[in-house]
Amino acid sequence: MELLPALACALIGAVSGLLVPNLIALCPEPEHDPAENPEDYPDHVPFAELAARPGLRLRSALACGLAAGVLGLVLGWGWGLLWLLVLVPVCCALTVIDYVTWYLPSRLIRPSWLVTGILVGVVALVLGEPSVALWGLVGFVGLGGYYGLMRLVSPRAMAGGDVRLGALLGIALGPFGAPVLFASVLAAAVLGVLGMVPMRRSGTMIRRRVPFGPFLVLGALVAVVVGQVLGG
Repeated sequence: MELLPALACALIGAVSGLLVPNLIALCPEPEHDPAENPEDYPDHVPFAELAARPGLRLRSALACGLAAGVLGLVLGWGWGLLWLLVLVPVCCALTVIDYVTWYLPSRLIRPSWLVTGILVGVVALVLGEPSVALWGLVGFVGLGGYYGLMRLVSPRAMAGGDVRLGALLGIALGPFGAPVLFASVLAAAVLGVLGMVPMRRSGTMIRRRVPFGPFLVLGALVAVVVGQVLGG
């Protein structure tokens, strides 16, 4: 546990969190799918309206500062911060969007695949450790494939956006090793079950379904923290 990296990362995260509404506003409105039942989803909130909600910028800055600070605390000045800090505001924006609209825009996810993959590759090159890049690829294929399989088994429980987000988190978590990848899957599942209670009370739960994106993100954060605390 290191305090100085935690403070530095918290500051970086808080500043980047101020950009979350801007990231949300960049996303195009989703096209209507005639095969979907409108009753299975909440009423759509336009992204421009969501981005302009009062207090969102401040809350996002606080959330990103807290998440980044936790990462700095457990990782120190570790190389993984290079791509994890970049993903913090992106994942915050995706969490907000999915929680409110039950939609994960590819406009944010797919470019993040490329950026994260490049950063992982740069670290692998600098360290002279090809295994870092290899594990990023393993994470991308592993988590993307796992959640893709879950979508095939139960399309109502897992959407395409969840699969793409899982693949993104796989790139970021893969270099930390297989235990962290497995822990992220387990943590996301457990948090999803636990989250059903408050979401049911708040009306976010619809027909025993909840948006899974926020739990994927929280599960990834928990997996990194647990992996560092237990494994170093």
